[in-house]
Amino acid sequence: MKEKFLRGSHAAGLAVRIIVSVFIIAVIIWKYDDFKNVDIRALVEASSSTLAAIFAIWGVYLLKSVVFVVPASLVYIAVGMAFPAHWAILINAAGILIEVCATYLFGVIMGGPYVINKLEKTKHGDKILELHGKNKLSAIFAIRVLPIFPIDLVSLFLGAVRMKFLHYLLLSLGGILPRVILFTILGDGLYDYIPMQKLMLAAAILLPVALVIWVVRYAVKMTKKENDYGKSPYEPLKDSRRYVIFDTDIGPDCDDAGAMAVLFEMAKKYDIKILGAANCTSNPYGNGAIRAIADYYGMEDINIGVHSGYEILKDGDKYNKPVTKKYFKYINSAVYAQPALDFYKKALSGVEDGSVTVISAGPLTNLAEILENEPDLFNKKVNSVVAMAGKFPKGREFNIECDINAAKIFFEKFKNIVVCSGFEIGENILTGFSAEKENNPVFDSYKFYIGGDKPPYMRHSWDLTAVQYAFEGEGEFYSLSKPVKITVDDSGKTDAVKDKYSKRYYIIKEAENEKIAEYLNGILDNPMC
Repeated sequence: MKEKFLRGSHAAGLAVRIIVSVFIIAVIIWKYDDFKNVDIRALVEASSSTLAAIFAIWGVYLLKSVVFVVPASLVYIAVGMAFPAHWAILINAAGILIEVCATYLFGVIMGGPYVINKLEKTKHGDKILELHGKNKLSAIFAIRVLPIFPIDLVSLFLGAVRMKFLHYLLLSLGGILPRVILFTILGDGLYDYIPMQKLMLAAAILLPVALVIWVVRYAVKMTKKENDYGKSPYEPLKDSRRYVIFDTDIGPDCDDAGAMAVLFEMAKKYDIKILGAANCTSNPYGNGAIRAIADYYGMEDINIGVHSGYEILKDGDKYNKPVTKKYFKYINSAVYAQPALDFYKKALSGVEDGSVTVISAGPLTNLAEILENEPDLFNKKVNSVVAMAGKFPKGREFNIECDINAAKIFFEKFKNIVVCSGFEIGENILTGFSAEKENNPVFDSYKFYIGGDKPPYMRHSWDLTAVQYAFEGEGEFYSLSKPVKITVDDSGKTDAVKDKYSKRYYIIKEAENEKIAEYLNGILDNPMC
């Protein structure tokens, strides 16, 4: 039922766009001579009263907002010639108000997806979208002030992307009115030097052509969207077969070890290649714990990177150090790893564009570093990041709070899909071991961390559920939120606000905690190795 409704709304939206486009073309053809020879002064003189003349001028502004073929400066100048300066300024100001409101509404009706997709493909389109996404009102104001940007086309774009109307209105009036006043008091000094007929002819030819092309391409796009309806914006690894990099803060909690067990098991099950694992802490014994678990699951040749900058999560005595000492005779070789930046550069340089998913189970420290130093490489090669990060729709969470600045950098600079598994997902899903396991470094990690002489050793499943979703996606256990804009404040609090043009999402739990725990415990209890 919902699918039929959405398809019906898409069809209705397309029909409205076609009708509007055809109407505009018809009006331009029908009234071409009138547009070509428009004369505001004659219009005022022919009006039966001053009030009628004012309404006629406002009608020209309304028409201008739709057909885009009347040069703005001619209207300002002509009104300035027909009325006293103070009245002319007020009339033009009201006309601009009508024009920017009408064109904004026109942009809303025509829709944003086409505009957004076109901008993303242009040289400076990403910058425009970035400025809009950051709500940099000063940049929008500058565009309004500079006369090189057409008023109506900018208004159409800002309406299409649904800029907040009050901000739009205030910035538009504040930016446009100074030049309106200037042209109004300038009079007809420049009127005879503006080639109006040529401008009208060019606009009348180009606008219908552009509208026809737009309608055809929009129809094709909507047909493709209908065929893709129901598909998740994130394609799970089991279907996409992308490479994986696992980034972990192994040490502060034992669920990282459980997450690695799920990672290696699912990589074998779905035949996914793991490019390596990165330790985002300052504790070198974390490298040893990663090696011990990788060796246990038959991944002896795994590449490991480690954070090498400022100190973060240095303590490794909970289980990293005892696990490393238990499974390795030569500690120095076990804890060796290359710097995380070098690790990421090497791993990403050798793969195809858009072929990698990074699964993050810790602070976003390493990801922020590569994004600051090699943003083009990371954005080019990494299709998506599935991160155990944040609390949704809003709240505080350990991984974000550990490195707030890194989280801000990541959400600002990564351009592709981000799926967050929030604190609330794994909080009440208990996984681990209910019986002894010999020579199993994952079991030992849980045992050393939790303590006690005998099982059960159970822990929350924050990191395990993130790995599970990365591989298997939506289904009986989880669904995905609508697209949201995720922000991080100075205290580490995350906030998710709906934004249909965003590529950020968070996981929603659909199954009972016990059912998910049973599934994950089955993986921990019965390794394929």
